Amino acid sequence: MEVNMLSRVADGMFWLNRYMERTDGMLLTLNTLYIMSFDQETNDYQGYKPLLKYYTDLSPEYIAEFQHDTNFVLKYVICDSKNLNSVRNLITKARENARGSQDKITKELWEHINSMYHYINLPDLPKRLETPEAINILAKLNKDFLLYNGIFHVTMPRGLGWCFSSIGKHIERCLQTISMTQSYYAPIEYNLEGKEDLLYWRKLLLSLSGYELYLKSYSNIPHNRKVIQHVIFNPDFAHSVIFTLGLIETYLDCVFKNNNLMEARTMRNQFGRLKSYVEYTDYHHLTNYQLEQVLKNTKDQLNEFSMDFSKLFFSYT
Repeated sequence: MEVNMLSRVADGMFWLNRYMERTDGMLLTLNTLYIMSFDQETNDYQGYKPLLKYYTDLSPEYIAEFQHDTNFVLKYVICDSKNLNSVRNLITKARENARGSQDKITKELWEHINSMYHYINLPDLPKRLETPEAINILAKLNKDFLLYNGIFHVTMPRGLGWCFSSIGKHIERCLQTISMTQSYYAPIEYNLEGKEDLLYWRKLLLSLSGYELYLKSYSNIPHNRKVIQHVIFNPDFAHSVIFTLGLIETYLDCVFKNNNLMEARTMRNQFGRLKSYVEYTDYHHLTNYQLEQVLKNTKDQLNEFSMDFSKLFFSYT
């Protein structure tokens, strides 16, 4: 493989940003659902179900029991050591990957990750989440991730480490967008002609940082087809599927530059087919069934690509 970076370091850079992006998206969703749980006008029959279904391995029965239990959700998602995808565990994993790649990341980035690690491991944090201070803790964590993304963008050199970490970040972001979209369309049977109001879609759009842009870009009604246009096909929306796939393609080209090995060409073609599948979908005439299939197939193909990419570059078996 003509890549001037140890596979162990490349693996660390890929997973550092993947874990951080997962945590960022999870916290944004948690913060959205937490704040909106106080809004009596919202028909909140799902509660925290979209969050728990995608970001945890809790059984459907357990989710049904606790999807409206704010105290349980806050502690389980943020600092439960038994939850493999808790904020605490994900930041710990990210820090381990950062430590293994310390010669490839900047001092500022390492110090910020370290600071986040020590904060999330404060012994009194679980107790404080049971008090009104919970909203301030969520605000701090979300701000820390904004800072992380800013520090990463401003201080990191644009070499191979940047490319591997960016591929990891945008694979994770794309999967999040698809999964959260599924969690709001599945309950209405992917009905693109339905009359769900903006209150219904607000939680999804806020969870993807796309609410404000949606309001500026689309007229009021009907929302069901326009939300799909926004979160899947809008090339100007940073969390849309088509935008994230475009960035993965850009960084793949960087990694595969001057690489003529057959495996590299095969993988580049594999990703090209995936991106074209989304790019050439006629969303104006999508049927409900086709929407369900596009989301499922794109997610399956992206997961398969991620595994093949890891096998090729990180010596996974």
